[in-house]
Amino acid sequence: MNTFRVRIDQLQPSQPFLSRVRLENIMRNTAFLLRPMGVRELNGRLCVIEGHERLMALHNLGTQEVEVYIDDSDRDAKIWKECVEICISNGIATITDLEDRFLSPSGFRQLWIERKKELKQKAAATP
Repeated sequence: MNTFRVRIDQLQPSQPFLSRVRLENIMRNTAFLLRPMGVRELNGRLCVIEGHERLMALHNLGTQEVEVYIDDSDRDAKIWKECVEICISNGIATITDLEDRFLSPSGFRQLWIERKKELKQKAAATP
């Protein structure tokens, strides 16, 4: 896997909410923070595929750059662009735009996890 460094403020999120509980768990396991993050390119921007709470934790710790790799897998390929579009339509362009978008576990499940399930079902029904 080829990795490279990117400024955190240049990464486009692909989820419009964060889980406070996930962030707290990540902050307790800082070794996890060092893993490279998967990104995909869309319209000239690198977009975070997963690990948004980890990215926020790194930002909170003052990290300016993160190690990333291009994720060219098919996992969620049908929905991730739509997830990015949801973020853009909500004015979310960087991880700092998510600083006031933390949810409880039930809120996160209801507002984001369930929405992603709907997107996957819709994508599966579309040839």
